[in-house]
Amino acid sequence: MNIEAKDLQTALIEASKQLECSVIDLEYEVIQHAKAGFFGLFKKNAIISIKGHKKNQKPHHEKTKKFQNEKFSKHAQKNFEKNESKKEYKDGAQKLSEEVTQPKEHYKVKNDAIFDSFHKEFSEEKNIALYIDEIKISLENLLATFDFDIKVIQVSIWDENCILIKLDGEDAALLIGKEAHRYKAFSYLLYNWLSAKYKIQPRLEIAQFLENQTQAIENYLKILIEKVENTGRVQTKPLDGIWLKLALEKLRERFPDKYVAIKQNDDQRYIVVNDFLKKNE
Repeated sequence: MNIEAKDLQTALIEASKQLECSVIDLEYEVIQHAKAGFFGLFKKNAIISIKGHKKNQKPHHEKTKKFQNEKFSKHAQKNFEKNESKKEYKDGAQKLSEEVTQPKEHYKVKNDAIFDSFHKEFSEEKNIALYIDEIKISLENLLATFDFDIKVIQVSIWDENCILIKLDGEDAALLIGKEAHRYKAFSYLLYNWLSAKYKIQPRLEIAQFLENQTQAIENYLKILIEKVENTGRVQTKPLDGIWLKLALEKLRERFPDKYVAIKQNDDQRYIVVNDFLKKNE
């Protein structure tokens, strides 16, 4: 008899009800562990196969043993729930961290100092090429846990502080998500991991999403650049995530002698381009 539930604890409780016995008397095999999922995807229920349950050896002590078993069962279930919650948290929130922190014979791990900004320059010299293979293997291990077709196509050096990560597959659209919300979340996850462990930034390309967004930003920036050339200043519409970063890079590259910065108003962020203020102003 197989029983499926949202977690192992619930499945065991349901089995004990059907067999009218204590949880600790169940003889079972775990067919599938519950899985919390990743960004709301790949969630799985727990499945157990019930072999039977242990028989009471002394019928005249049935009431006493039932009370003791129920008391022990509640205690065991409480401990199980606590341990299961810890396990799910570790498996979900720390999966990527655990993979890249496992000791490997072929790679030298750098320190874990965290930097604060996409545009911060590092005085410490680093050779990104040393980490390319390690990062690619870690990404492949992570994507192997997904339930859809996504593969690592390329991991290469973009510049001295950035690596290009290309992913693609039949289910690439699922990883991008509606309004790119999964793309943003996955990109943020990679950023935190790579910046903390290797002091580098990711440039994430899924299918041709980043290329298309870059083209859209460039078309939008043509209008802004024309305004700057005519009036000397401009303010973008509210931007976020990769769009904010791309626009900032392009405008700073186009106007190196102007003040180009991110401003925030409530929860919205935008870019302003203006002349630098002189000391007597």
